[in-house]
Amino acid sequence: MRLRLPELLEQRKMTGYALSKESAGRISLSAAYRLLRLRGKLKMFDAEILEALCEVFKVEPGELLERAPRKKRRK
Repeated sequence: MRLRLPELLEQRKMTGYALSKESAGRISLSAAYRLLRLRGKLKMFDAEILEALCEVFKVEPGELLERAPRKKRRK
């Protein structure tokens, strides 16, 4: 799965700091920058962060996530 956070922040001209402030403390500054540093590539993350992101961006979870193509295994 891939979190579309970089695109959403760019569209709204927001920074990690602004995201943290807009979430009213639900997303810490370190968590916001960690999510940005990963450029949307996630293995797992907290449901509370997902809910906070949905509220900040006023979107549904499906609009935040996209399925990234899987790498094929070599045999």
